[in-house]
Amino acid sequence: MTLVIELRRGVSTARTGRKSGPPPAAGTLERIVVDGELWAALETLGRHRLPTLADVDPYGDTLLRGEAVDRMVRELEGSDLARLRDAESQAVSTLLAWGLRCRAEKDLRIAFSGE
Repeated sequence: MTLVIELRRGVSTARTGRKSGPPPAAGTLERIVVDGELWAALETLGRHRLPTLADVDPYGDTLLRGEAVDRMVRELEGSDLARLRDAESQAVSTLLAWGLRCRAEKDLRIAFSGE
């Protein structure tokens, strides 16, 4: 089951207080494609411990931002990621890193697209 996961920058309409200059580029910043690694990680760590990721639609589109990203980060930080195999660990570590970036930059979001 292939899943495309992207870190995206949305277009902010709010006043940010940043200095003048060109706005940050919107759109996809980074992309990974996983073939079952996320679902294997959920089984290893327990779907009940990662409800935010367990709710990702494997055949549709899911977008995480704001509180949903905060919840995902808390769930991942509370999990024993050392139990994961290499490919699973790499996918989950990327999601955690992106989640931390989303916390710091409020216009970032994580998009999941199932195929």
